[in-house]
Amino acid sequence: MKKKNTNQLINPSRFITLSLLVLLTLPFSVLANEVFLSDQEKKFLAAEQYFNKGQLTKYRQAKSDLTDYPLLPYLEYRETLRNIGDPSSIESFFEKYPGSYLSSRIHNQRLLWLGSRRQWDQFQRIYADEKKEKLRCYAARADLSVHGHSKARLAQATKLWLTGQSVDDACDPLFDMLAAKGVITDELRWQRIGLAMNKNKLSLARYLSKKLPKKSQSQFQRWSKMHKSAEKTLKTAPKWKDTTRNREIIIHGIKRYSRDETVKAWRQWHDHFKSSFEFTDAQISDLESNLVLRAAWRHMPEAYHWFNLIPHELLNEEATEWRVRTAARAGDWAMVDESVSQLPAEKRGKEQWQYWKARANQQLGNESIADQIYQTLVTNTSYYGFMVADILNQDYTFTNIPVVDKDDSSQVKALENSAAFQRIKALYDLGREGKAYGEWKFEMDQMPLHKKRVAARLAQNWNWHFTAIVTTAQAKHFSDLDLRFPLLYEQQVNREAKKRKVRPSLVYGVMRRESAFKETAVSPAGALGLMQVMPATAKHLTHKLGIKRLTKKQLKKAGHNIKLGTYYLRRVLDRYDNNEILATASYNAGPHRVKKWLPEETALDADVWVDTITFDETRNYVKAVHFYSTIFDWKSNGSVGSRLKDRMTTIAPASQATMSARN
Repeated sequence: MKKKNTNQLINPSRFITLSLLVLLTLPFSVLANEVFLSDQEKKFLAAEQYFNKGQLTKYRQAKSDLTDYPLLPYLEYRETLRNIGDPSSIESFFEKYPGSYLSSRIHNQRLLWLGSRRQWDQFQRIYADEKKEKLRCYAARADLSVHGHSKARLAQATKLWLTGQSVDDACDPLFDMLAAKGVITDELRWQRIGLAMNKNKLSLARYLSKKLPKKSQSQFQRWSKMHKSAEKTLKTAPKWKDTTRNREIIIHGIKRYSRDETVKAWRQWHDHFKSSFEFTDAQISDLESNLVLRAAWRHMPEAYHWFNLIPHELLNEEATEWRVRTAARAGDWAMVDESVSQLPAEKRGKEQWQYWKARANQQLGNESIADQIYQTLVTNTSYYGFMVADILNQDYTFTNIPVVDKDDSSQVKALENSAAFQRIKALYDLGREGKAYGEWKFEMDQMPLHKKRVAARLAQNWNWHFTAIVTTAQAKHFSDLDLRFPLLYEQQVNREAKKRKVRPSLVYGVMRRESAFKETAVSPAGALGLMQVMPATAKHLTHKLGIKRLTKKQLKKAGHNIKLGTYYLRRVLDRYDNNEILATASYNAGPHRVKKWLPEETALDADVWVDTITFDETRNYVKAVHFYSTIFDWKSNGSVGSRLKDRMTTIAPASQATMSARN
C-alpha cells in the first residue's frame, strides 16, 4: 500500500515504513485555541511574545506571575541561551533544573559555542562522551590542544577519519592537522576510499583520491571504472597484478556485477579470480556470503546449490539465517536442522529458530526432539507460540500481565506529579507536540526499565495509546495485552469491515502494525494515518468509490482513513482469493513484489513462505499482523474465531496465483 524504493534488491531495511522505536512521539493535539487557554497559558504565551520583541519590562512582569507554572523553565532556558557565554548563568540554570532535558540542551549549546571559539580548556572541563559528530571532532581537537599530540591521542583522533560518509566541517581542521603530522597515511586514505565506495559515495571517494600521490591516481581511476562498469572492467581484471588494492577492486566489481547478473558474477569469481589471487579468508567469506544472499533473496535455484558448496564457517550470520530459509523452501529438512545448529548460540535459542528446528525434526521423524521444543514454545503468546499450538491442537495461551499493577497507582501518580512530566503534559496541552516529544524521549533515555513501565501506564491513563504502546516496548514488557492492543475506533472499524466483508480483527491487525493507533502518523514515504494510506492510492480509491477527493489533512482523519484502508484491504484480498497471508504481504509491499516471492513450480506451506519473504520488513509485518489480529479477535469476542492455521493455507505457484488474481 506504500510506495517503496525499487532501485536495489539489497537490505530490506531500506523499505521505508513506520518503525515504532524510531518514531516515538506524542499524540497530536489541536493547536491551543485562545478561547480554551488557562490564565497561566495566556501569560506564558504573552511572556514569549514580549521576550521575542525585546520588551523586557513587560516580559518580566508576565514571568513573575508564572512561578508555579510547569513551563517557566522554557522562559529561563531562552534567557540562558542569550547568555551562553556566561558560565555563571549556565551554572545557575543547571542548579535550578538538574538533570533536565533543558539542562542537557544548554550543555550541548555551550559545548558548540566553546568549540566554535576554540576555547579548548573550558570545553574539556565540561565535555562528556557525545554522539554528535561535530562535538566528537571538537573533543578530539580539544584533547590534542590541551594534552599534546601523543601517539595514543593521535590514534584515537584518527578513528573519526574512518567513515564512508562526508563529515561535519568541524572535523576538517582535525583531519588537516593529522595529515600534516603524517598520521593520515595513504593507506588510511585508501581505507576511507574503500568505505566510501562501498556506500556508493563516489564523489567523496573521488575527493579523497586527490590527496593520493600521482602514481596512485591510476589505481583510483581503475576502481572508479569498476564501480561504473563492472561487467566490462572485470573482463580485463584477470590479467591484473595480485596486489592488495587490485583484490579490493575485484571484490567491489563482483558485488556490483552481481546486482544484475548474480549467476555470471558467481562464475566470474570462481573461474577467474578465487584461485588466481591471494584473497584473505575474510574477503572470501564477505564476497561469497554476499553472492549467495543475493541469490537467496531472489529465490534463485542456484542459492540452494551454492549454500551446499560454501563451507558453513565462511558464511556470515545473515547468510546462515538464509541457509535455513533456503533449505526450508527446498524441503531439505536435514539442512534446515543443520543450519540452525550453525547459528550463534544466542541466536539459535530464539523462538523463531527453535520453531524451525522443531519443524525440521518433525519432518525428519524425530518426534521426541520436535515435541520437546514444541512444549517450550506452545505457551508463548506470540506468532510462533500460536503456530505451535495449532500443530499440537492446543488452545492458545494469552498471557496478560499489567505493565504496572492496577491497584498500585502511587508510582504512576508520583511520576505524573514530577516536574518533567508536568512539563510534558503542559506542552501537549499547549499544542507543542515536538517539544513534548523531546522531553518524553529524554526522560525515557534516562529511565531504568521498571520506571519506563510506570511511564507506559501514565501514557495509557492520559489516553496516549501510541506512546503507551511504544514505551511498553522500550520497557521490554510485552505481556500487557490491554495496553498494547486497545480496541479503539470500534464503530468505524466494525462498520467498514462489515461493509467490505473483512474480519474486523484483520483490520485491527493492519492498523496496529501500520501506525499503532497514531491517527496523524506520517511515514517518511508519505503514507498517512491509521492505516498508512498513500495520497496517490487514496486518490485512486476515492475515484473508485465515487467520493470527493480528500486533502492530506482529511485523509488522516480516522473515518476517512479506515474507510479507504479497509477498502484497499478488500481489494488485495480479492486479488488473492481471500488468502489473508498474501493479502497482508501485498498491503505492505505491493502485489508486484508478492508475485516475485511466490513459488514457481511447487506449492509451499504458508509458514515456509512467510519466513522466506525477501524483505525483513514485510516478513515481520505479515507475522505481526496475524499475531495482532488473533489478539484482537480474542479481546473482541472472548475467544479466537479465526486460528492462524485457518489463514495459513498453502501458497500456490505463481502461475496459479496469477490466474486467480485475474479471475
